[in-house]
Amino acid sequence: MTGVIATLLLDLLRRQMPDAQLATFSFKAVRPTFDLNAFHVCGQPAVDGKTIRLWASDHEGWLTMDATAVLR
Repeated sequence: MTGVIATLLLDLLRRQMPDAQLATFSFKAVRPTFDLNAFHVCGQPAVDGKTIRLWASDHEGWLTMDATAVLR
């Protein structure tokens, strides 16, 4: 499921910033995510305008994946 969550984080970025060009993307699974419960994908741009922090959390609010996207 790790690859699916990483793909959903990138999809969130694409939907929110459709003209953005991705330079790098890195992610780390922190805790298992199970599809039996709801989970959330979120993102927050940094003040530099090029770095985006992305993360996923489970139905209890625990961080399950932490990611960083850097735009060109």
